[in-house]
Amino acid sequence: LAKLACPAVKKSSAHIRGLEMAINNILSAEEECQSALQEMAKLAPKRDLEILTSIPGIGENTALRIISELGDIRRFNNPSQLNAFVDVDPQVYESGNLTAHLSISKRGTAIGRKVLYLAINQIQSAKKAGNPCHIADYYEKRKRSSETASHKKAAIASI
Repeated sequence: LAKLACPAVKKSSAHIRGLEMAINNILSAEEECQSALQEMAKLAPKRDLEILTSIPGIGENTALRIISELGDIRRFNNPSQLNAFVDVDPQVYESGNLTAHLSISKRGTAIGRKVLYLAINQIQSAKKAGNPCHIADYYEKRKRSSETASHKKAAIASI
């Protein structure tokens, strides 16, 4: 790969050695990631894994990451508690007659928000590939009803 990426540079060049080291670091990190995912698969409740992977667009990798970030979602009594944990509930500013809906507060788990945001993107991609889902339908509804048709706002609402 290094020779293909830098054909004009000699094989013994510091650029090639640096590129080879970077490639080896990436491959090593990927092996560690795969090993961690295998360990997570052993520890994850099988029923929760089955439920999450039944959603079109959610594979085992994403399902494991959701489970690892949220834990047992049965500990939340209602969706509002889960939203507060991940902190995707919008802030509301009220003063007299003025009520303004602000962005999300971002006090919860940032990695959990990222994983769920990526999951929404995957669900949306699966819908485009012919696998319909109520979550993707809700995303489309929010995107159509939004004044700006912002992808991020629709995705956060879908989370």
